[in-house]
Amino acid sequence: MSHEVDELFDAEMVQQAKTLLALLPQNNEYVDRDITISRINAHSYEDKLSYRIETTSGESLLQTEGSLDPSVITFNEGFAVKMINNELWHSFGLYSAAGDYRILLLQQDEFRSEIRNDLTVDTVIPIITLLPLMLWLGWWTINRNFASFRRLAGALRRKRSDDYRPFSESNDTEEVALVKTALNHYLHRIEQTFLREKQFSADAAHELRTPLASLKAQLQNQIVKATTDKQKSELQSLLDSTERLVSLVESLLLLSKTELPPEQWRQVNAAAVIRQVISDYYPKAEAQQLSLEVNLPDTVDWRSEESYLAVLFSNLVDNAIKYARPKSTIDIAFDGSAFVIRNSVEATHHIDVQRLTERFYRGGQLREQGAGIGLSIVNNLARQLGLILTFEHQDGDFIVKVDRHHKEGE
Repeated sequence: MSHEVDELFDAEMVQQAKTLLALLPQNNEYVDRDITISRINAHSYEDKLSYRIETTSGESLLQTEGSLDPSVITFNEGFAVKMINNELWHSFGLYSAAGDYRILLLQQDEFRSEIRNDLTVDTVIPIITLLPLMLWLGWWTINRNFASFRRLAGALRRKRSDDYRPFSESNDTEEVALVKTALNHYLHRIEQTFLREKQFSADAAHELRTPLASLKAQLQNQIVKATTDKQKSELQSLLDSTERLVSLVESLLLLSKTELPPEQWRQVNAAAVIRQVISDYYPKAEAQQLSLEVNLPDTVDWRSEESYLAVLFSNLVDNAIKYARPKSTIDIAFDGSAFVIRNSVEATHHIDVQRLTERFYRGGQLREQGAGIGLSIVNNLARQLGLILTFEHQDGDFIVKVDRHHKEGE
């Protein structure tokens, strides 16, 4: 701003000098000497502007009243700045075309400074006044334009890992629509990949059932026909391995099924379901000299899918019987909001609670029969049914809690 103001006034001084020189007589015909133009006190800035016309030898011809004495500020051609009595003065000197006159224009910087300050105030005040409004409008515009992106980000965060439904593309800006189209394409590709994986697992397991059943029957017949204890022992070992493979195939089939959402939802008495599961597994627990302590109400109504819920409880009870410490007690209860299954485990059992639902994770308990996918099946079923699974390992006990996302009546 300061530089532009100085340029403007410097240009004005040049024009004034040229105009005054053009009015002077030619060939040194100026007769009068040392003329002083008196003040008329028409403006407060009158003394801040002055000029002096003189011959090239320095003889004064014409000057304004109050003009600085030549001894104070001498003639210099062109622009100059000088400090006089703590006041800054701007000067401009120019010779006439014939070289017989010269003119010196003087201008006090206070005059320019006041103009600079006025211009600065007139420019900055509106900006400062409008700045909050401009910032608010900018913030509002940015938030309005990014609102669709925030909604899309929230929908992505809320989306379940097995939910591949496309995002709707209505009432979106062009940018958000492009992102949604790309996301929908990507979700479709992921869904197709997982579907192929599930289909392969289900097909492979299904195709293996018949030959494995045939192999199991043949081994059982061979055991009956075996004539020596050694032959029976070897065949029994093969039969045990075959039964484990059959169990794995059945588990894989069940796992593939549980990855699909249930088709029929209705009010189910969850207490009756788990009570029936306990009854089915009671002989197995008794064979391992385990006690079952059951504390369940008559009715616990959940909106669920009964067959899925039965498989979930079956796997949890089977898991508790399988890994319980010999001759210990398994507690099965309802604490008012969740079903709790507690069994004591051997001190040597290594249990990584964070990895329990991983496929084929067995936590080092290789001596126990199983494929390590029982809790993976349970986790899938809980997700499909909207249940919360909690695993704890404390004070030698392994605890599983099955709760719902919403309380009764919600």
